[in-house]
Amino acid sequence: MKAIIQEKINDVEALVSDLKGSTSILAFEYHTVPAKVIAQVRRELHKSNAKMHVAKNNIFNRAFKLANVSLTELSGPNAIIIAHGDEVVPFKEVHKLMVEFKQVVYKCGVIGKEAILPDQLAQIANIPSRNGLYSMLLSCLQGPIRNFLYGLKSISEKKSQ
Repeated sequence: MKAIIQEKINDVEALVSDLKGSTSILAFEYHTVPAKVIAQVRRELHKSNAKMHVAKNNIFNRAFKLANVSLTELSGPNAIIIAHGDEVVPFKEVHKLMVEFKQVVYKCGVIGKEAILPDQLAQIANIPSRNGLYSMLLSCLQGPIRNFLYGLKSISEKKSQ
């Protein structure tokens, strides 16, 4: 077997193994985005346990089929982001790119087993991160306890006077 064919087979297998354990997947077209910006996006994604892949569409489409991921057939210069941690991070990063570079086009995405339509991208991108949601929840839970303690403190101050 030719070395180049084996290399493509290895690329597909690596993508399939990455796709199978993912929490979310996002495909987008990245026209006119400078390499420096793409490198910055990759660094941000790496911090949140996500990877950006750029390959031929044939490799992506074969990997989607083998991993049983229901994404549309890709055409054009595409990249995919595969997240293994926070599901929303890829959508936030692509939304930032779409705002800055008008030629960046969201193609398709999946969170869990749910397909994300292009009009839902902005809504998902505005969701706070997982840590932000945890801090909001803790703040909501802490509020009643804090008010109860303030009430106890004011009762004890009135009794001591």
